[in-house]
Amino acid sequence: MSKTLTALVDRVSNEQLLVKARESARKLWLCGLGAYSLATRSGAQTFDSLVREGQAITPKARQQIEEKSAELMNNASATLQRSEQLVKERFLRPLDFVLLATRRDIEQLSLRVIQLSTEVHSLAIGKAKPMVKPLSKPAAKPAAKPVANEASPMIGSAA
Repeated sequence: MSKTLTALVDRVSNEQLLVKARESARKLWLCGLGAYSLATRSGAQTFDSLVREGQAITPKARQQIEEKSAELMNNASATLQRSEQLVKERFLRPLDFVLLATRRDIEQLSLRVIQLSTEVHSLAIGKAKPMVKPLSKPAAKPAAKPVANEASPMIGSAA
């Protein structure tokens, strides 16, 4: 008998648990429906109030965005100026001592080399007089035997 009694008690308590679980689930469902109903009723009002707040804050937000962008632009230009200064100090200034020739310098020197080559060539043939006069005449030296077909490298490369 005690076994049937305990089985009966267990069955009643299980049924009560099921009833309570069903009741809780129903309350949760009703709560969700109530929240949905409230949201649909007040949703339009909430949406309108959020739009009004957004419109009110728009000028402030624009001003803050403009201020922040101006600040960022100033920081960027200052950073660029610092980096340019660093490049000048660490890269270009040491190159000033190297004395690198520019393209214009090379073109001018090339023209001058061509002019001098033509003068040397014409002097070698004997057609022209030297443009530069010697300051003083050197003492007479015994003439050395000229070596045939021996020309300076400048004449050979320029001609």
